[in-house]
Amino acid sequence: MTTLQAPFWTTSLPPEEQRPFIVDAFNADESGEQVLLESISRAGLTMTDARRFYSAKHVECHINAKPLRAWQLFQQLITVGEEYGFDVSILPATALGARLLVCDMDSTIVDSETLDDMAVKAGLGDSVQQITRRAMRGELDFKQALEARVAMFKGMRASLLEEVAAEVCCNPGAEMMIEQAKENGIRTVLVSGGFEPIVSHVANKLGFDRYVCNAMDTVEEKTLSGLVKTPIVDAETKLKTLLEECRSLAIEPDKACCIGDGANDLPMLQAAGLGISYFGKPLLRSVVPYQINVADLKAVIPLLGIRGAVA
Repeated sequence: MTTLQAPFWTTSLPPEEQRPFIVDAFNADESGEQVLLESISRAGLTMTDARRFYSAKHVECHINAKPLRAWQLFQQLITVGEEYGFDVSILPATALGARLLVCDMDSTIVDSETLDDMAVKAGLGDSVQQITRRAMRGELDFKQALEARVAMFKGMRASLLEEVAAEVCCNPGAEMMIEQAKENGIRTVLVSGGFEPIVSHVANKLGFDRYVCNAMDTVEEKTLSGLVKTPIVDAETKLKTLLEECRSLAIEPDKACCIGDGANDLPMLQAAGLGISYFGKPLLRSVVPYQINVADLKAVIPLLGIRGAVA
């Protein structure tokens, strides 16, 4: 865990001031809750409140700590959480209240890599999936890997895109997360290296305010040419979209939450105040401190500053 990026608040808050922090544990059973409370006690920190929301297996603890001490506790609890099967986060109480939520789509909002889904329908499953896995782990250049995979579809029917769009399934908690974000005035953006019309279908179904994605070139709108239209949405585009949205809302990135799972999500996760790795690939899990590896996307809701919605 020594490579985890320290959260923004470790340097932005006065280092010697005791501050109120909120510790959230998700999917914590009774033994997980007990070890959580014991860890806080052993750290010598003052706990002012603790509550359990049973239906979500959500334990919320309020503590007072100096920023660097809270960060040390956070790192310790990540290791404890891995052992006892719960996800954990620590945020300053004053940092709660995101204004912007930016989400990746494939394997984040939806439960599959949709280009791989197309490949299965086209009889290209293994060839495409192998490249996808390596690209998402950061072993291949995303743009080159995308172009190589799309080239395999040359001459195939363009209707594959609509077929996958009709069958795509959202990950548990995705709909509730977006619903709660919108009800609380948080702008929602879906930014994906995936393709129209799949991304537009998911964005419209869940009610995202905006979506950004790639498009495949076609011949007379019936046949895939094997080319990706430019500009290609990649890691740089995702970061750029985050920063554009922050400027539009007149907020700093520390008021934004980003969620993703692959290597091409890392720059935007690192730039956001709350960057969350959702069942992330090893690269993300080695760098990003806020992680969901056990719970579902409903766990994001309290981290956005929306309390009680999943109690």
